This record gives sequence, C-alpha cells and structure tokens, in this order.
Amino acid sequence: MKKQYVFIFITIFSMVSGFSQKSVGDIQKLGDSFYEKEQYEKSAEIYKKGVELHSDNFKLVKSLADSKHKLDLFDDAIQWYDKAEKLNDKDADLYFARGAARVFKEEYKKAIKDLEKSIELDPNISKVFYFKGFSNYELSKYKESVLDYSKAIELNPEYAEAYYNRGAAKAELKSFEEGTKDFEIALKKNPDLENGRINIALSKLGQKKYAEAILDFDIVIAKREDNLAKAFYYRGEAYYEMKNKSKACDDWQKASNLGNEKATSNVEDFCGSETKPRREIDIVF
Repeated sequence: MKKQYVFIFITIFSMVSGFSQKSVGDIQKLGDSFYEKEQYEKSAEIYKKGVELHSDNFKLVKSLADSKHKLDLFDDAIQWYDKAEKLNDKDADLYFARGAARVFKEEYKKAIKDLEKSIELDPNISKVFYFKGFSNYELSKYKESVLDYSKAIELNPEYAEAYYNRGAAKAELKSFEEGTKDFEIALKKNPDLENGRINIALSKLGQKKYAEAILDFDIVIAKREDNLAKAFYYRGEAYYEMKNKSKACDDWQKASNLGNEKATSNVEDFCGSETKPRREIDIVF
C-alpha cells in the first residue's frame, strides 16, 4: 500500500515539477483531465501549482476552489472562491458554487446572498433557484421556498428533486393536497427518490385520508428500508384515528422496538388500561 502511495506521489510530482515551462492553458487542461475523471485530489494539486505560477488567473483559482468543494473541504473552497471573486466578480457560476458550499456548511443566510448574486448575473440557471429554495426551507421561509422551487421547475420541468422539495415546503404550509401532487410528480419522474412514498403517505395523513395513507405506508413497510420505524409509527397514527386501537398499538410497539421514541410514548400513553387525552398528530417530513 505504501509503494502505491509513493508511486502516486511521484507521478503527480513529475507532472507539476515542469510547470514553469507550461502555458496556463496546458495546466488548465491537465487539471481538467483529472477533474473530469472525478480524481479531485489530483486536480487540486495541479490547479494549486498552476495558481502558484499564475495567481491572477481566474479560471485556475476557481477550478482549485471547485476541486476543494468536491472534496467536501468547504472552508478551503470558500477561501479560494473569495480569491476568485477578486479577479472576476461577474461570474454567475462562481456565486452559485460559493453559495452551494455555504449551504453544505448550513450558512443559509450567507448562501442566499451568493445565490441572489448569481441570479442577478444569470437568471436562467435552475439549480441556483433549487439551492435558494433549500436554504429558505431550512430557514423556515416556506412561502419563499415554494417560489424558488417553482422557478427551478419553470426552468427545468424535469427537475424531480425540485418538485419533491416544493411538496415538502407546501406540506409545511399545511397545503397537504398540493404537496401530495408534487410528491407524486417527483416520484413519477424519479422512482428512486428517497422518502418519496412516505411523504405522499404523510401528506394524505395530513389531509385525514387515513385509509389512503395506510396503503402508502404499507408500501414503505414492505420495502423494509430506512423509513421502517417512521412508517410503523405514522401508520399507527392513521389506525388510531380510524378507531382501530389494536392495530395502532401493534404498529406503535413495532416502531418502538425499532427505536422510535414517539411510538414508545404512544404505547405508554394510549395502549394501557388507562389512556391520556389524545393530542394532535405532529407530522414531520
């Protein structure tokens, strides 16, 4: 393993050692060749050496930032995006990329500022509105989030994730029927969307369509995947609302066995000989 590491290091060193004789274009192409192969550590090394020789080249600096971003080194990426901005403050993708890095750092207010600057420079990039919608959602600005996702969908009608997240924002606004429609469109466009089916079920639960919700929870439970405990818990809620306490308690017990604390509370509060007053269902998407 050590020999392989040394070989890789020597290979990269041999590439960068003769850079002083290479043109900016050649350095960029070499870095791009690794970036396109998703070998981001190598591309970062190439771009870094290029920046040391050509610190005023915007494309090299931004490419270095992008490589750091791909490596999930968001602080480093943002620092390099800052340097790139000083060289060119008219690049829409720069502001989008820095905004996206800030989203991953959960710096949503700062992210929105960058994303709005990107939109100002180019209002036709759907992914920028998607990230802005995500940021507004995380800040509990659900109406703004719906508007952002709607714009992303307008620019890219096949954007399944935008439909999905707009559905979640609508659900937070208690517009469960509209949210359900968005979830269904999203799932049709991308059947592999995580949480797609369970969110349809939760929206129907919010609409008090308990029998329909149960059928969707059945599908989630049959897959025996990550949402199993959550599906048992909320199917129990639906059964309870339909006055089927036996099935409700059975589902809550299964969810409790899987570590769902709310289900454990329900078993204690509603499944014994004495029951506490029923509270409103708290639906969490």
